[in-house]
Amino acid sequence: MISRRLRFLPRRIFAMAHHALFQGEFTTFRRPRTYAQMLARKNLGEQPALVHLTADKYAVRAHVAERVGEQHLIPLLAVADRAEDLDLESFDEPYVVKGAHGCDMTILVREPASADHAAIRSTVARWLDTDFYRHGWREAPYRGLPRRVVVERFIGDGTSPPADYKFFMFHGEPAMVVVDQDRFTDHTSTLLHPDWCGYAVSGRFAQAGALPQKPAAYDEMIGIARKLGADFTFARVDLYDVDGHVYFGEITHNPGGGLVRLQPREFDRALGDLWREGTPIPERFVRRPVV
Repeated sequence: MISRRLRFLPRRIFAMAHHALFQGEFTTFRRPRTYAQMLARKNLGEQPALVHLTADKYAVRAHVAERVGEQHLIPLLAVADRAEDLDLESFDEPYVVKGAHGCDMTILVREPASADHAAIRSTVARWLDTDFYRHGWREAPYRGLPRRVVVERFIGDGTSPPADYKFFMFHGEPAMVVVDQDRFTDHTSTLLHPDWCGYAVSGRFAQAGALPQKPAAYDEMIGIARKLGADFTFARVDLYDVDGHVYFGEITHNPGGGLVRLQPREFDRALGDLWREGTPIPERFVRRPVV
C-alpha cells in the first residue's frame, strides 16, 4: 500500500524510496555494491532491445527456440490481445493462462470442463487493461510491452505445477539456484549453490525442510541456462524438469522487483561482488555435506 502511494515520485526518487522501504537502507545507486543495489541501478538504466524481448512471455518463445530448441517450449494453445478472443470452451486439457507483459498474472485451470470462463475472461480483461510498468514497481524491462495473454498446456501431472528451478546467472554462469515448490499451496523457496547444496541464507519465503531432490536433467538445465543467460550481465532463467524433459519457464531481469531482502546482508554484498568483479561466493555461505 505504501509502495502504491509513492508512484507519483520521479523514477530515481521512487527507486530510492522503494529500496529504503524494502531493503532498510538509503542509497542513491551512484556506486552500487550489493546485488539489490546493482539490480536497482540496472533497472534505472537504458534497457537493451533483447531485455524487452525476453521479458515478453510470448516474444521470448522464438528467442528460446533459436537458442536452445523449440522442444524446450511449453506447448502453446493460444495467444490473444483481447479477452473475448480467448476460445476457452475449446480447451479439453488442463491449461495455464499468463499475462505476457508483466508478472503475477497466472491462472491455473486444472479442470477445463468446470472452469468459470466468465471469471477467467474478466481477470484477463483486467490484466490487458493494466500497464504493468506504470501500475507495478516500474520494472523497466516491461515498459512498452504489447499487452497480451498466452495459454499454455499445464505441464506435469495436470493437478499441481512442477517444481520451478530458477537459475541466477551472472555473466552467463550460475551462482544460485532457487527451487520453488508447491507455489500455489504451501509455497517453499529453497536457495542452493549450483553444486546442489544449501546456502546458509534466507529470502522472502520459507525454505523446504529437506534438500529438494536434484532433477534428473540438472546438467542439461545448467547448459540451457548458460546459453540463455550468456547475453546478459545478469538474468534469472526459470526451467522445469518433467520426467527428465526440460521446459523453459521465463527469463526475468529484475527478480522480485529487486526488493527481496536476503539474509544475512553479507550475502547480498557477496552477490554484488560476484556481479561487479567476478569474485566467487565465499564458502562460509555454503552448507556443504560433511564427508
